[in-house]
Amino acid sequence: MGTPAAEALCVTIGLFLYACAVRDARLVRRLRREGVRTEGLVVANVVDRRSGNSPQTPVVRFHDHQGYEVEFTTAIQGVGMGLATGRRVGVVYLPDNSRKARVWMRRQLVGPAVGMTLIGTLFLGFGLLIAFS
Repeated sequence: MGTPAAEALCVTIGLFLYACAVRDARLVRRLRREGVRTEGLVVANVVDRRSGNSPQTPVVRFHDHQGYEVEFTTAIQGVGMGLATGRRVGVVYLPDNSRKARVWMRRQLVGPAVGMTLIGTLFLGFGLLIAFS
């Protein structure tokens, strides 16, 4: 038997990531059903210089149905995930909360949930490996 604290921590983190992935998938489903579609403009790509691989996080600006200008960063970031500055992209947002917006691209919509699910599976696997070794 492994260390109880380590296995409990890994399993807890894995389950937490699964819960976050389910929450994100529910948001995407709600965006697809109730979301308002519009067009946005990529105004910047924020680069975090502290990390070695310099992930890019696109910043998108759009006008919601009430005429307010909304600016948000995409939910997924990383090398190769940047969108060209000045590019027009489809945006979908909730009518009652325009801050909950996503770029209307498959990788931008489902990428965060898939990533959290994969990382959660790794943590659960490590927890089980610790528990049964």
